[in-house]
Amino acid sequence: MGDNNFLKKTLYGDEIRQILLEDIIEGKLKSGERIVETRWARKLGVSQAPVREALKQLESMGLVENVPFQGAFVSNITFEDVRHAYLVRIQLESLGMKDAIKYVKDEDLIKIKEALDAMEVAAEAGDINSYVDEDVKFHQMIMELSPNKFLMKLWKICNIREWTVIGTKWSQFDLTSLGKRHREIFKALEKRDENKLILESKRHIEQLIEEHIPRHNSSG
Repeated sequence: MGDNNFLKKTLYGDEIRQILLEDIIEGKLKSGERIVETRWARKLGVSQAPVREALKQLESMGLVENVPFQGAFVSNITFEDVRHAYLVRIQLESLGMKDAIKYVKDEDLIKIKEALDAMEVAAEAGDINSYVDEDVKFHQMIMELSPNKFLMKLWKICNIREWTVIGTKWSQFDLTSLGKRHREIFKALEKRDENKLILESKRHIEQLIEEHIPRHNSSG
């Protein structure tokens, strides 16, 4: 990425985090490599504060390690890290699905279906960023049907978008195949079938673990 691309607009912590995240996933920033705040601030045309904020967010995910008196370094992301993140997500979303069945309305289904359709359009176009955005939106709208605000807070703390980016980019399947997995989840929600909804949601994430990411073993 050329430096000039970043100088055309003001970047904020979330945007800088996304830039660093993509460089980590794509291997441009390698495991053990130091991320120098001043260098990145100069490259992105920002002050050190938003870079520092982005690094703290990545540290909370376990993707960056802050070593006292030395700085921030890229962590070694392993298959186990992704697997553990998905296993926690299964439990949270299972709770959310139980509530979704009770509270979903027809107007909610229309909006969720729009996200599903947009996800499939992005998949066909090979637009991974739009695909991930719609993927996360699809799951989030279902979770937000629950009146349990603590559950929603925990779900967001899990950095679902970031782990979805990692899981998607590590996948051995194309976006179209990944997108189709959401159809059965929507059908179960539409029919208000609690057992089927929980089963399909769990199966979807388990397939991400079993089929998509095993080529990245624990050695990184």
